[in-house]
Amino acid sequence: MNIFVKTLRGLKGLLSGMGLTFGYFARPSKVITQQYPENRNTLKLPERSQARIDLIKNAETGRYNCIACGLCVKACPNNSIELTKFKDPETKKFRPEKFVYHFERCLVCGLCVEACKFDALRMTSEFETAAWSPDDLVEILNKDDPWAHDDKSDIGQQTAPDKNEQTASPARDTDRQEHTGAEEKTIQPKDRSPK
Repeated sequence: MNIFVKTLRGLKGLLSGMGLTFGYFARPSKVITQQYPENRNTLKLPERSQARIDLIKNAETGRYNCIACGLCVKACPNNSIELTKFKDPETKKFRPEKFVYHFERCLVCGLCVEACKFDALRMTSEFETAAWSPDDLVEILNKDDPWAHDDKSDIGQQTAPDKNEQTASPARDTDRQEHTGAEEKTIQPKDRSPK
């Protein structure tokens, strides 16, 4: 008796799925599958689609909302963000000098956006990011900022410690290096490589 009940339940589930499939076959306007390369001009992505991060500018001031606090760098599980900051001489507040986004490492998890307390990051729907080389997927997000350092040659490279450089103690924060002479601070991502 038990096998007959299981067979009837299985048959009911099969017929339910087939009915849904044949319903879409009879009414193709209800199909939600996107025919991607063919409908590129009319493609509408859902509002919640996520593809990559972007910095948000303040509409009134024209400056980025980022204050270079480094929370996004620490929240990123794959070290996809590098941030160099400096002290703005006008406002005496920290600003991002270089905000580097490594899309080739990014999981598109959105942890950096959730960690940001200043509404400075957002997930965009820009998904066409094919490239021939992983180096083409490295982008400086604040390159149009007047203080931005638009040189990609030193991305990801560690420099030798300067005599004016002070490194935070391991007990407090091992990720932050402070440059006291040039009023510049670099926040490096944690080393999460297996040991």
